Amino acid sequence: APSRAARARCAVVADAVTTGRAVWLAEDGRKDAPAGAFTQDFLFDLGVPQFPTDSFAPVNDVRFEAGSEAVAVTIERPLGIVFEEKVDGIYTKIVVDEIVPGSNAEKNGDVRVGDVLRITTAVFNVPGVVDVTAWLNPPKSTNCKAFFNCEQKSFEKVMSAIQSHVVPVDTPDGPMEIGEVGLVLERPPAKK
Repeated sequence: APSRAARARCAVVADAVTTGRAVWLAEDGRKDAPAGAFTQDFLFDLGVPQFPTDSFAPVNDVRFEAGSEAVAVTIERPLGIVFEEKVDGIYTKIVVDEIVPGSNAEKNGDVRVGDVLRITTAVFNVPGVVDVTAWLNPPKSTNCKAFFNCEQKSFEKVMSAIQSHVVPVDTPDGPMEIGEVGLVLERPPAKK
């Protein structure tokens, strides 16, 4: 986990974000790859603003194409981003098609039309572990915040992951709504 000072250096600063940061570029997490491409490490805060964590979930070696830029951003819900599925050779990708005027994404200023969605935060329901001593009274499932890798996933699954933030996360004080979404975007190089 990055130190407080390192988190400040890594955090994507956005005036529209008031409840915390969901994702950071990891300090010293960029590595060159063949043909001008690079990989980048990210750190996800899977806590909620009222229960921040010092134990970040790393996502390592996310590959980006030559000339592109890795963008990590946290935006308040509702986002105000219109995504579109595009075919790129034999693969599909989820691309920012429009930023709604006056939306949280526009106020944030870090998302651009043409950015490719690579990772998003999401809320997952995790079943309780049942062992031989608990089969009569199994533990309940828990809603928890996690990250969702969008590569080679269907458009419907990616949109469901983003929409899952409406489900409250279970905390020690009971269910709590997540007001922000963390996104990792790939910004393609400018066309000349």
